[in-house]
Amino acid sequence: MDDQILAPYTTVMKKLIGSTFIRDITISAASAEETSSVADQIAVALRTRHKINPGQDDDFTVRTAAEIADIRTAAMGTMTTLLAGIAGVSLIVGGIGIMNIMLVSVTERTREIGLRMAIGAKGRDVRLQFLVEAIALSLIGGGIGIALASALRKGCRGGCRGRPRCR
Repeated sequence: MDDQILAPYTTVMKKLIGSTFIRDITISAASAEETSSVADQIAVALRTRHKINPGQDDDFTVRTAAEIADIRTAAMGTMTTLLAGIAGVSLIVGGIGIMNIMLVSVTERTREIGLRMAIGAKGRDVRLQFLVEAIALSLIGGGIGIALASALRKGCRGGCRGRPRCR
């Protein structure tokens, strides 16, 4: 862990933060089974030290690693749902865009369609032609989107893998 600095708390409080109270304390239990009992003991000690009477709300928060992991899991679930919703809306908008392009294509190509029907093409052949064109348009657009996203990701120095954010 090369992103931590250890310094006397009084120096940090007075010189760096400018506060008169301690914001965070990190405590490690001897084993994972003792975590909840240690958290309860800390809460009791802090209530006594802060002179909080029974029935009054705490002026501090004690969290265990399991609680923090649960909070992060819930946040990730929310982000996943949000991203899925955005992807769904994007697909609907893209589908509407392709539908409009194909509608314009059909109206501008009525002579071509009439000529194909005159020489023996059936309605399903014309529908198949436009379906293949729509699929090709979707695949090309998707490929361009994937290539652009990949280029933008690689454009970030170092690829950002394993890092919380780009620098």
